[in-house]
Amino acid sequence: MAAAFFASALGLWTQPAGSLSILWPASALLTVLLTRHPSLAHPLSWAGAFCGLVLASLLRTSMSWPAALSYGVIDLLGVFVAWSILSSHWSPAHLRSPQAIGRLLLACAAAAATHTAIALALSPWLRPGIPWSTIALNWFIGQLLSYSAFLPPIMLLPRPLTRCRDHRQSWASLLRRMAKETRLLPIATLAVSLSLCFLLGGPGVAVFPIPALMYCALTYRQLTTAWITLLTALTVLLGISHGWLSLGEVQHLAGLQAWDMVSLRLGVLLLVTSPLLVSSILAARGDLITALNLALDHDALTHALSRPAFLRRAAEHLGRSPAPPQGNALLMLDLDHFKLLNDQYGHAAGDQALKAFAQTIRTLVRPHDLFGRLGGEEFAMFLPGTSERDSHDIAERLRLSVEALTVPLDSGPPARISVSIGVVHDTHAPHASLSLLLAYADQAMYQAKRDGRNRVHMHGGPAARPLDATEEPTCPLPSNNAPKAP
Repeated sequence: MAAAFFASALGLWTQPAGSLSILWPASALLTVLLTRHPSLAHPLSWAGAFCGLVLASLLRTSMSWPAALSYGVIDLLGVFVAWSILSSHWSPAHLRSPQAIGRLLLACAAAAATHTAIALALSPWLRPGIPWSTIALNWFIGQLLSYSAFLPPIMLLPRPLTRCRDHRQSWASLLRRMAKETRLLPIATLAVSLSLCFLLGGPGVAVFPIPALMYCALTYRQLTTAWITLLTALTVLLGISHGWLSLGEVQHLAGLQAWDMVSLRLGVLLLVTSPLLVSSILAARGDLITALNLALDHDALTHALSRPAFLRRAAEHLGRSPAPPQGNALLMLDLDHFKLLNDQYGHAAGDQALKAFAQTIRTLVRPHDLFGRLGGEEFAMFLPGTSERDSHDIAERLRLSVEALTVPLDSGPPARISVSIGVVHDTHAPHASLSLLLAYADQAMYQAKRDGRNRVHMHGGPAARPLDATEEPTCPLPSNNAPKAP
């Protein structure tokens, strides 16, 4: 009820004497609340929203009770249509394409058409003497503008923190990203264009900021662009409605003819939708580039780093200066008897074993460790900032986890797999290149194979010491709930 009341009061603040409000945010804000918080969509909430809409009309204007009730019904039915279309599925990610923004604008148009149809049915009583075509165009475009201005920026906000599992989408992280991405030139350009609106005025004031908003859309994220666009539209509309912006011969909004009001609203609608569509195109392109980079850097079957990506990132770690005081470790991991598994159960079973093995490893390593597939059943891990003892203990923990793993098969009992691991620490090969460390780790891995498989062998260090399953390493691995490494 409070949300409906204050949103209605804001809309009534833009209402000139004897005319409709130039902007009506109440319907759009109620749609957002009901869509983002499905628990609110029950009869009591709808009744409270209706009371808030009616109460605002009665307190802000001299409207009669029957008229206030009628306008409340019109708004609530429009909200119901928009909510019905948008509530099936939504998330900020769903709006990152021109098609998704188009569907959102279609929902806005459907809601605006509902407002218009009911308003036309009641027009002989609510606004007698006004032609139906004037009412239809003004009401439809006004509601479409209000929905299009307020829905996208609020719908693009991340989910509430209590429901947000990904820390990258938290409110604090969002504010940090927005502050980090802020570049002053587009904002300065927009400020200049708005200043020209106030200084020059004239019929074209609604489109003055569009080039600057396009610049913002090309520079900022989609969410930032949406909010900048909304604030710009509010500045222009409030300036016009209160006479701060001159419209040429007409100095105030109340002096506009009905068709002039239609033209003005169409101009502001263009101002709102153009940067939004441009930013959605750029967001979709950015998502595509990210997906392509992910596909290039990761193995499609196991989702481990691809060989080129692993080698590149490991070399970057080795080249850092100064080097970590504990040194770095490199592990070579090879599944035992993998060819026999393929021959006995088929390649589908082999693929299943590789996926299960990689998933197990990813849940156990630390966030900054690198895990990659070098080819076939051969994998590698780079452990930056890890001592020699800790690297051995980590390798042993990985071996025990794989040994306990069962791989479900399409037919027959689950298969069991094991892994042989070779470990090299760069304290035994000072200033060695990555290729040399890989060769040493490969030698250690083959020595583990010769020693009987399903074991860990350290290159150049003390003999491998079996680690009991109940013994805790000095560098404990994170729990399964810890963030996964790439």
